[in-house]
Amino acid sequence: MTRDEALRRVVFLKDAPEAAVAALRQAGVVLTLTEGEVLFLETEPSRGLLVVLEGALKESKTDTRGRELILAIHKPGASVAELPLFDGGNHPTQAIALEAPTRIFCVARPAFEAVLERHPSLAHSALRALAIQQRKLLEMLKAQALHTVRSRLAAYLLAQDTPSFTLPETNESIAAQVGTVREVISRTLHQLADLGYLTLDGRTVTVLSRAALEKIAAGE
Repeated sequence: MTRDEALRRVVFLKDAPEAAVAALRQAGVVLTLTEGEVLFLETEPSRGLLVVLEGALKESKTDTRGRELILAIHKPGASVAELPLFDGGNHPTQAIALEAPTRIFCVARPAFEAVLERHPSLAHSALRALAIQQRKLLEMLKAQALHTVRSRLAAYLLAQDTPSFTLPETNESIAAQVGTVREVISRTLHQLADLGYLTLDGRTVTVLSRAALEKIAAGE
């Protein structure tokens, strides 16, 4: 993905003036990460505007016992860690490359702020982007509060809309979508298999009882 394509996929840059996008494009540099390489850690200061050009980036939090909660798997065109970019605080999460190479377009925070000052209309779009992030977070919290991991995973499996399929994503990516950790995804899949609701053959899932999964997804 080119820099222009990636920048135009950032929520607050979709309708930005061409001059603003051009200024960001000229101010940025490309960072190339290997698999497992850290882009930033929790409590580190913001590196600036970060947009994935190639590969995949895992954003997560780790508790005091070392358990990891995956918040998102960022693919090309996704912007990463916008909160510290705008509020000036440190990163509340960490980000690690999942593939090699993973290429990140980075505009340092001072350069980004200079563009923002020259194009104040971006501020309104940025507020909208933060509101969208907050809505997604609230939806995740709601799902975690009202539904178990098993029900959220059942809903994910039903969304594949076919009785037999190969899981299209890694357990880490699935965990990010249902709000848990990858170990729980693996354990829950095997529990559903033990109950006779599905079979597992490597990464291939065959649903044996859609009705049972629908009940679980509904919280019954």
